[in-house]
This record gives sequence, C-alpha cells and structure tokens, in this order.
Amino acid sequence: KIGQVVQDVKTDTFSTTSSASNPSAISGLSAAITPSATSSKILVMVNIGFVGQNGGHHMSFFLRRGSTNIHIGDAASNRPRATFGTGENGVSYVGKAQSMAFVDSPSSTSEQTYTVFVGGNDTAAIYINRSAQDADGANEEGRFASSIILQEILA
Repeated sequence: KIGQVVQDVKTDTFSTTSSASNPSAISGLSAAITPSATSSKILVMVNIGFVGQNGGHHMSFFLRRGSTNIHIGDAASNRPRATFGTGENGVSYVGKAQSMAFVDSPSSTSEQTYTVFVGGNDTAAIYINRSAQDADGANEEGRFASSIILQEILA
C-alpha cells in the first residue's frame, strides 16, 4: 500500500565547481516526508532533467537523508562513495538526464529530508537543468526540469 506521496520539482538552473570529496547540495531539489510508522519504507525517486559539463570530466551524485549519504557504493581506497554518476572523456558539452530509485528504511516516525548533492573530479563547472554551452536558439540545447519524489510504502 502507498501512503503519502511528496514531490519537489526544480525548474531553474544550478551550477557548482564543487569536488566529489566536498559536494554541494543542488539547491531547490529536496523533499521531506514524515513516515506514519517505523515499519514504513520510503521509495525515493530522483530525476535530474539534464546535467552538463565540458568534456573530459565526470561527476558524482550523492543521495542524503538528513546529513547521511545513503544508497552508496562500497568503500575502495580514496574513491568517492556515491549514489550515481555520469561523465564522458574528451567530449565537449557532455550532457544527459540521470535517474535513480531506492527504497529506504528510516525506521522512524520523525520527518525525513532527502537531498541530492553533486561534485566533480576537478574544478570544472557542473550544470543542472542546462547544458554547459547553453546556446540560445530554438534548435539549440533546452532548459530542463528535475524532480525528487518520495512515496511512503506502508507495511
């Protein structure tokens, strides 16, 4: 059974030069939900409408519940433990949509806030909801929308 459904939509653009070791929150892309029981699970769905960066770089995305990264990869030396990522070497104006889904078990009836952070492999700018080039024209790159959706799954 599905309980509450919460959605946050980001239609403006965002950019950062943050690194994966010190990522930035994507402003305006955060949602909060208060589970009705400790046995409830939360389905978290994130869609980044478009992420752009100049070629030769990559970026890591981190899903956070409160201040804790969740749904991350295993530790491996100094590599970032991220939720998802993207990038292509040597391609100018890299860009694509990114989506992920994860069922979280917060085991709490307190409000839970989910946020998406992003950081790159160096100081090259990362762009959300727009391309790196951001050319103006009816047939050029567009502007996009991103969202985070939370669904309470009742036990």
